[in-house]
Amino acid sequence: MDLLVEAADAAERAAQSLDPAGWGRKVGIGPDGSSTSVLDRAADQAIWEVVEASGEKLNYVSEESEAGDRDAEWTIVVDPVDGTYNAVGNLPDYSVSLAICRGDLLGAQWGLVRNLTNDWTYQAEKGKGAFLNDRPIKVSAYDPRNSLFSLYLGDRAGPKAFELARLCRRVRNLGAASLDMCLVASGSADLYYMETTAPHLELRVTDVAASSLIVREAGGEVYDLRGHPLNMPLDPRERSNLFAVSDPSLLEVVL
Repeated sequence: MDLLVEAADAAERAAQSLDPAGWGRKVGIGPDGSSTSVLDRAADQAIWEVVEASGEKLNYVSEESEAGDRDAEWTIVVDPVDGTYNAVGNLPDYSVSLAICRGDLLGAQWGLVRNLTNDWTYQAEKGKGAFLNDRPIKVSAYDPRNSLFSLYLGDRAGPKAFELARLCRRVRNLGAASLDMCLVASGSADLYYMETTAPHLELRVTDVAASSLIVREAGGEVYDLRGHPLNMPLDPRERSNLFAVSDPSLLEVVL
């Protein structure tokens, strides 16, 4: 966890060192074919340098750069800036998301998500619970009369999202999957639902490796759209729709 904190600090410093007016300039293509911005690359490079300097033998899987395969037992899974659209558009809520996993998503052992606009830091270690700024967090019990769902909406959203919007009292969406899932972990939201009809917009393991562990350690669960606990290979080219719940009773609501 110390390594993840140090890496998040470095990413934050890298972002602060840049002129925000140039954050969105495209400077390359990530492993999955999506564009890499100045902001993404600077944060990714800062994280990579921390990992290199640590001397830890870790594979490196990032949304923004080719994987560093060292044939290691453990892999650091990196989204240097989740919510780049928010950052470039001067909207609040974008994060750095970091996890250390063994084998696959279900093998996540440590996870950290930091909101780079307010320094709220969510952390979890498998078997030891979840925390927000060092305070323990837990999911909430589902009460349909006072429910809040975080839903991906818009012209490329799956039809189920619009059905779910009519079943809750309030709808919110931050536009950064790692932070939306942490809302579930901290008890602020009952459900995060992400379904898109555009396969290239489905979420990558880099988006959710840390937040999935945080949700699970807070007492919730993360599923694929068939209702199976979400698992993914540690490959940024793999994508999935998914949902995270605070309460098992929400499975009936979603499915």
